[in-house]
Amino acid sequence: MSTEGIPKFSDEEMTRRHQLVRSMAQEAGVDALLIFGHSGSRRHSQGDIHYLSQLAPYHETYVLLPVKGQAVHWITHYNHYASAKENGWIPDIRRAGKDAAGVVAAEIEKRGLGKSRIGLVGTFFYRDVDALRTAFPSATFTDLSAPYRFLRTRKSTEELDFQRKAAQACDAVMEAMAREARPGVEERDLLVLSEEVAWREGCEPYFLYLNSTSMRHSTSCVPNQELSRRRLQAGDVINTELTVSYGMYCAQLLRPFFLGDPTPEYERVYSVLCQVHALLANAMKPGTTAQQLHEISGFIEDSGLTSVDSVLHGFGVDILLPNLRTKGFAPPPPFVLESGMTIVLQPNPTTADERVGMQMGETGLVTENGFASLHKSPSDVIRIN
Repeated sequence: MSTEGIPKFSDEEMTRRHQLVRSMAQEAGVDALLIFGHSGSRRHSQGDIHYLSQLAPYHETYVLLPVKGQAVHWITHYNHYASAKENGWIPDIRRAGKDAAGVVAAEIEKRGLGKSRIGLVGTFFYRDVDALRTAFPSATFTDLSAPYRFLRTRKSTEELDFQRKAAQACDAVMEAMAREARPGVEERDLLVLSEEVAWREGCEPYFLYLNSTSMRHSTSCVPNQELSRRRLQAGDVINTELTVSYGMYCAQLLRPFFLGDPTPEYERVYSVLCQVHALLANAMKPGTTAQQLHEISGFIEDSGLTSVDSVLHGFGVDILLPNLRTKGFAPPPPFVLESGMTIVLQPNPTTADERVGMQMGETGLVTENGFASLHKSPSDVIRIN
């Protein structure tokens, strides 16, 4: 089976991760971790599994990682086993059928962990957890998803190399869309173009969300997940949310377009967008708290607007902490930025009726000197006259 061109991390990087996770498990006082993933959100829900295995299967999958002893990885679709065995980093990879919980339970019993403290990571199916609790009434099961994912917020040099590759592809896609977005072009044409360019850049297209609407008769405020056959028109505004991955590691780029001169209402929304983007970007540095960023985001409400999306979120294979909305919504859980975290900054000032809105953002790295974009694309609207 060919593995040519499939991005891989070094053995040193993967060993580092396993050691890091085991140390976290020991600090949490558990004897083993059971990690679960599934294919939801374009396999983003495999992020926890991928971190230890380099695999993001298209189905449910489990990893048992004892503090002492070798890890085992189960694949639940028999015909996917060969590819997983070829590409996975964990040497002990096995098949598990529909009774995956029973197979996992048998291994827990075999390893003498039936009365132990086991940490759970992931969004498990309730039937699996019920089966494990029934099989091991003397065991203690603890949700360790949060501390596990916190480890994943801080990126290694190799992880950053992957995200930078994805960011470069995002830039290439956005440049191509800026060339091709003209009156008469269908929204779906831009989707096809985005995928072609991402593949050509050696990356994988994840998604392009996009909305187009007349600025004078605006009906939408944020990128849509379903792209239509609507043809672009002079006087439109376009919002885009583009995600591209390299080896499952993602970068995200959000750029608005004006097809012609903006209306006064859109000029005002764009002015707020630029100001809040700059305020948040300037504030992001090691030691900044999510609560401080939440307060800064209140600039949107203070300007008489609201938002329908988060203003920023951590990123990697999937969305990570911090993930916060504007001050008008519930405050975020405690979180402190550290050097080496990658964040997608993406404010979305919107009118209260959600009829008018714009979004602009990019993936950046928290450094000792502040927030550094991974992209060459300037933080600005793309104007097409």
